[in-house]
Amino acid sequence: MDVSLPDQLGVVERESSAAAPAVIRKLLLSAPPEQITGQQDVAFVPVTRAQWKSVLRDADLPGLQRKTDDLVGEILRLRTASGRTLGKQLPEMLRSLHTSVVALGTVAEEVSRFSPSRTSAAERRLATDLARANRSEAQALFACLEQGWAESAWSAVRRYALAAQAAGRTLGTAARTDHADLPYEDVYQRTLGVSAEQLSPGSGVASRARLLAAWAEAPQILDRRLRRSMRHLIDDSLPLTVILLHHLAVLALSDRPLVTHRAALLGRDLVTSHLNSKPELTCSVIARHVAREPEMLSSHRGQIAYLDAYYEAEYQEEKARAVTDLHRAVLEADVRRTAVVVLELLGRTVPQGAPLATVRDLLTAEDSQPLCKFLASTIRSEWRNANAHEDFRWDPVDSTLLLGGEPADLEEVLDAAIRARAICRGFEHGVAVAYAQNASLVIRGAEDSNYVGRDLSILQAAGEARFPVLDIRRHGSLVRLDVPDVSVESLREAFRAILRAALADPSVERWELRQASPDRPLLHVDRTGTHAGLQVAEPLWEIADPLPFAALPMLANAMTNAGEPAETAAATVLCLAAAHVLGERDRLSPALAHGNPAAKDELISTTKLISEGVKAAAHLLETPAHRKLLAFAEVLAGECHRLKSAPPFALVHEFVPAYRALRRHAPARLPWITGLHDSTV
Repeated sequence: MDVSLPDQLGVVERESSAAAPAVIRKLLLSAPPEQITGQQDVAFVPVTRAQWKSVLRDADLPGLQRKTDDLVGEILRLRTASGRTLGKQLPEMLRSLHTSVVALGTVAEEVSRFSPSRTSAAERRLATDLARANRSEAQALFACLEQGWAESAWSAVRRYALAAQAAGRTLGTAARTDHADLPYEDVYQRTLGVSAEQLSPGSGVASRARLLAAWAEAPQILDRRLRRSMRHLIDDSLPLTVILLHHLAVLALSDRPLVTHRAALLGRDLVTSHLNSKPELTCSVIARHVAREPEMLSSHRGQIAYLDAYYEAEYQEEKARAVTDLHRAVLEADVRRTAVVVLELLGRTVPQGAPLATVRDLLTAEDSQPLCKFLASTIRSEWRNANAHEDFRWDPVDSTLLLGGEPADLEEVLDAAIRARAICRGFEHGVAVAYAQNASLVIRGAEDSNYVGRDLSILQAAGEARFPVLDIRRHGSLVRLDVPDVSVESLREAFRAILRAALADPSVERWELRQASPDRPLLHVDRTGTHAGLQVAEPLWEIADPLPFAALPMLANAMTNAGEPAETAAATVLCLAAAHVLGERDRLSPALAHGNPAAKDELISTTKLISEGVKAAAHLLETPAHRKLLAFAEVLAGECHRLKSAPPFALVHEFVPAYRALRRHAPARLPWITGLHDSTV
């Protein structure tokens, strides 16, 4: 409900009229400034309509306007008070009013960063109009008081209040309106410039691989776009490392942009300040936090499971349990962990196993730290306790959730959990930015990387190989990657990803790629295959792409692990090796025909490498397949030696043995492409 302000001041006590200007002069508190900062009218963070509605709801500008109007109403009652009463009460009320207006202006500035699509652009302008009207209302009240409660000045106060209230009502309606009739908006395309097909399928855990694979298609364009949308958070000169790129991309995709960006900024500033003043303490605290990545991953997967259960549940009772479990998990894991990090950065000690109520009290005590206040706002310990003690149920008669016997709105509990989760994730993004911006101050310890860190390195390796991954799981020394269906074209990238991943985590003994289609077999490469591939690739990393040469022994190993006979594996290796030789010859034919010696050298060099790859594959197969591959490798090497002195144009029709091998062994059998019973290509 809007606060009602009278049309006219009516009767004003003479003492109050005389005292008001004196208080204003003595207080030395100016009216709120015209602008909080210089960014009020600049929007640069693209968001979808759904994200924008979340921004409006979290900003709650109408609620902030009501606080201002409430204070104006309280001040207004002093017009009939004695001069003594006004002198005692008005200064504090004016300070509160000033604080209220600045708070609304600050939130409006946060809102102004976000650029919704055209269908919501008018609402962004309306948020700015509300902030201006709110500020003008307070300025007009100051002027009214300076004139001793002048009736003529009061009309401006009411006019601006009504304008702000009208804008607030429109924004409130906009925040609740569902635009289901409007075209679908791809959040990935809107915020990052890549499609949902590239990033959306799969778990968030493995999103780093998909992001890097998508980014590799147009890195400079996408870098510029991301920098532009994050210019409030990072400097233009800051290199976009893989870690920072991933954090900023996840931030851009947040379904609660306002609170996530706010937490990121607060986290960045807090960590930056302490890196400059206490680098050893700061790095020690953050290192302990990073060491708990396995717990963080476990909690993340659990929270996703609770969310899935909520959205898939048929009955409200099932939804209620999923939501209360989610709320408990977020508070006990994300919020508690983040709060401990923040408090330890501030030099405070959090007792081991302290109740959440104690954690909240410790945060509230840091009244000069906005991040602590922000985190404290997420803790509803009575809700968490009701869940922990099974003191909750869904009341089907009254259609309400009961927590500790008290009614609670199910959607409100869900919203609180998602908001808390977003704030904690925002803090993580802020830490990443602070570390990137102050790299010279970061003290790296000698701690061992945990398996989550190694998983992230594997995902980075896959992404840099332009091979998307849907999920990653470990089982002892086995790593399984869930991936989109492999095609003939992407098989080489699959082997490239495994090869790079083997470098990232040498402890892995078996790699399995599980495709999206359930009828396709696993692509399984063990340490024997990766070791052989790395031996071929090792001398080439700095001078040439080691694929497909290094892929040949890995292919032979994968074929064997798929249960294919050695003869079939050898035929597949021969087919792909011969096809590559002839493909390179045909690609270079125009240059060879013109007598280009560089083209000749390139073709011979490539064929030699293919010969080495075939030889490495031979060592992984039993006789007679072993002898067949070795013989072909020797023939290729002999052709290279024979043609070394030939003129370039002569090579246009050479490498006949490769042609014969291709005709004999094509099509290649690749059991992972179309299934075990129909896999020739």
